[in-house]
Amino acid sequence: MNKSLGKIIGLSLGVLTFAGSAFAMTFSQPEKIGEVGFPAQAPYHGFIVKGESHNTGTPYLEDASYSQSGEVLKTYVKGIAGFGTDANALYCDYDFNSADFAKAIRFGGENAYVVALDGSDKDIFRIDNSDKMALYAIYHEYAGSQLNIIGRQPSGKWVSYINSKDISNMYFAGKDAYKEDGGVIYDKPVCRDDTIVVVYRRWHWSGVSEPEGEIHFSWDDKAQWFGVDQVVY
Repeated sequence: MNKSLGKIIGLSLGVLTFAGSAFAMTFSQPEKIGEVGFPAQAPYHGFIVKGESHNTGTPYLEDASYSQSGEVLKTYVKGIAGFGTDANALYCDYDFNSADFAKAIRFGGENAYVVALDGSDKDIFRIDNSDKMALYAIYHEYAGSQLNIIGRQPSGKWVSYINSKDISNMYFAGKDAYKEDGGVIYDKPVCRDDTIVVVYRRWHWSGVSEPEGEIHFSWDDKAQWFGVDQVVY
């Protein structure tokens, strides 16, 4: 997209920095590697866990009539699932019976969880780059959206880089889309060289709007963090 056609706004948000320093990264396109959580409008007795390399949870066999495929579905009440086998593998600690369902799923490295999320269904995407520093996009969409991007720094430390709720608070006065007419929703991320791009729209009871703009998360090699810009169409 030609940025000259849009309005570009810089943002300093917590440890996010202004974009513009020298960049060295090249990100791969996000690849969906798994799924964890409780799907909307589904009478399951636990969380679905898909795509994992290993899982300590004991499966609960659901009624086949609950699943769209007609196959008996396995769900899990409590456990730890791993996605990947390398040093950058993602781990998820989940507890369907958690007293605080808003923090029922935790993501991060092995014994290094950096973000706690509600138990709604989450798609998991892996993003690699030229420096072998894997990132993971944790994405949910159902009458609203939620995006978190976490990863393991070259030093080995796991951090939370991006939270779409912070972006909503800064750019859209905190107006999220869940059952709120005109609220902001975010598409799944895509990558352009050193930049993660997220298109945003508006949710309406009559349907989702056409794209209104983009949020650009560009890697700042000096700061070892992401700068962020808004591009309005």
